[in-house]
Amino acid sequence: MKQEEVRRDKAKRLRYKKAAVSGLTLWEIRNSLDEIVEACDEVVYWMDSDDQTLIDALDGDLDDVDRFKADFAVLSADADRMNDDLYNVYVRETPFDDILVTSGIDQQRGMSLLGYDEFEGDYFGIENWMRDWAEKESVKRLKRLTKEQLLEAMAQTVAVTFAFLGIQSRYQDLKAAIDILRAQNKEYLDSVKALNELYEKLWKDSGWMDHKAEEQIDKIIERMPKEAFL
Repeated sequence: MKQEEVRRDKAKRLRYKKAAVSGLTLWEIRNSLDEIVEACDEVVYWMDSDDQTLIDALDGDLDDVDRFKADFAVLSADADRMNDDLYNVYVRETPFDDILVTSGIDQQRGMSLLGYDEFEGDYFGIENWMRDWAEKESVKRLKRLTKEQLLEAMAQTVAVTFAFLGIQSRYQDLKAAIDILRAQNKEYLDSVKALNELYEKLWKDSGWMDHKAEEQIDKIIERMPKEAFL
């Protein structure tokens, strides 16, 4: 048991030997692309099955509705195509990770470094003070490549990374927009429901108006867009 703990501790201290950028390993990129495809397809399905909700949220602008549908459908196809390319074109994992580690992209984009744990057989976060050691190990491996191998690896790494970040950025922008529309629509439906409930309480059994309910109705109406009453 003690020997196992020693091996575990040693592996933890040596994680910097094989570092990678969190969120930009090849397997994470593939997983993210799968998630983007699935999320986009779900949004397109929602739009097709309940397009009136989107039309209402966009104030009846059918051109905007069509644009949203097209943007999500195209993004899904682009992410799916990139994922297929990653499986069909051989990209060497080690130089890919090493080039990104030495590029400092993690610091530019607020990411962190991972290190491979030989004992656990998986990647885990490494301490910041190990960063310089991790970079030196990556540089050592890259120096072992021929000039042709290095240029090919750099070209692949740049192409894959920028293509993925572009798709990821498009998805985040579209998701933010559709989330706002969904939230606006939910808020509108909640307001309508609240108004219906308050109108039922507006007149007391005695026949007198409930002024508290009237004040709540006025507040809700003030927050709702004028188009809701057209």
